[in-house]
Amino acid sequence: MTTIMKGCRHLLIAMAILCLTLFVPSFAGIPVMTVAHYRVSSMRFSIGDVITTQRMTEEGGTSKVLFETRTAIRASFLWLGYQLSCTEKGTLVNGTLVSYTREGQENGATVNIEGRLEDAAFRFDVREHGATRAVVIPRSSYDYTTMECPEARIDFSERPQVTLRVLDVEKMAVVQREYRLVRTAHYTVAGKEYPCRVVDFSDRNKKARRWITWDGTAVVLYRQDGRGEKNSYSVQATSVTRKM
Repeated sequence: MTTIMKGCRHLLIAMAILCLTLFVPSFAGIPVMTVAHYRVSSMRFSIGDVITTQRMTEEGGTSKVLFETRTAIRASFLWLGYQLSCTEKGTLVNGTLVSYTREGQENGATVNIEGRLEDAAFRFDVREHGATRAVVIPRSSYDYTTMECPEARIDFSERPQVTLRVLDVEKMAVVQREYRLVRTAHYTVAGKEYPCRVVDFSDRNKKARRWITWDGTAVVLYRQDGRGEKNSYSVQATSVTRKM
């Protein structure tokens, strides 16, 4: 049970927060807001929900995305239980992550993280278990952050598998992540079909399959399935709405 929940937590952070945030403005100067609701399940039981809200604006040729994700997980199988409640926020400027915060509780333990891009490095300040520590990641050590969802726009035409250096903000570490195009497909959300690509990814911490798309204006994640040591879990969009 613990393995399932840890894997689910990690993939929720990598999925639900990150993949509705990379926008290329289509309406200069006009704010665009996108809200996505996700259902989280494990062992065929519904165990929680994720709501992601992002606002995109453009001014003076600079695009900015402000996002917020609220995650609530409550699971109980036999004598084992798991609870997660957290809020994450971040800012992307011209498609690059420049700030990130996470605060919440996991099984009663409080964690607060503040991150920012400055002086050619991404710097995290972490407060947990009554102590504070700093993590500094040189900008030259990674190609993308997990917030930027490169798998939505990778050119797989010449090779079906691509490896990138990715800053995993949940782990606050750079990993070698392999992406493999499985196929192109359609995914249905609330009765409407959306074209997407199905991509597998893996690194030393995570392994999952994503149904994801970049439609020229936005990256949208419809589904993510992952597997722990013994069991699987799924995070699926139940609604995706956009308004001016």
